[in-house]
Amino acid sequence: MNVPLLSQIRKPREVVYESLKRQIMINELRPESALTELGMAREHGCSQGTIREALFRLQEDGLVTRSGHRGTMVTRLDPEEAEEILALRRRIEIRGAQRAVLNLDSAAIERLRAIQADMEDVAQHGDEYALIELDMAYHLAIFRLSGLEALEQILTRCTLHSHRSKLWAPGHRRPLLETARRHRILFDLLIARDGAGLAQAIADHIDTIVLRDGEA
Repeated sequence: MNVPLLSQIRKPREVVYESLKRQIMINELRPESALTELGMAREHGCSQGTIREALFRLQEDGLVTRSGHRGTMVTRLDPEEAEEILALRRRIEIRGAQRAVLNLDSAAIERLRAIQADMEDVAQHGDEYALIELDMAYHLAIFRLSGLEALEQILTRCTLHSHRSKLWAPGHRRPLLETARRHRILFDLLIARDGAGLAQAIADHIDTIVLRDGEA
């Protein structure tokens, strides 16, 4: 019998957090839905304390809002707010790209190759949420090369919300495999150490996150 490594055993609060995060991201829990600790504890077969810890983490992600008299609700989606988030993400990633090429090493190259392969694999299996998680990992792996550590948490939150908004976009229709393969050009420019080219490609990539009917 295979015994999992201790590091691979996920704690209940992590399992609940990931489950709720996934439900919010793929809109199984819709914007402004009310969440009760007791109801979710029953649903997930855990304590209210475990649910409370997960909700605090989701609040830090900006995926839920908590207030004393209203309780906990899934954060609403606002088009104007989503536009500002996307613009901020674009600015941060462009700045990071120009520095990332200066710090590229073999470990980062192999990590990006592995993530790219995983993205295309989950896309072929139709796993949209797994693709979102890997997409975020890919962009953050490039950004971390910039050394702009103070901006990483801001970028992570912006990227999370841009993905959530994308799934709500009316008419969004890009196939998952095409979404995964869109990252290949970023990799090529990075290993070519073309900072200007990578910055422009990332700008174009973010500007075309949502592909609507009739667009190429």
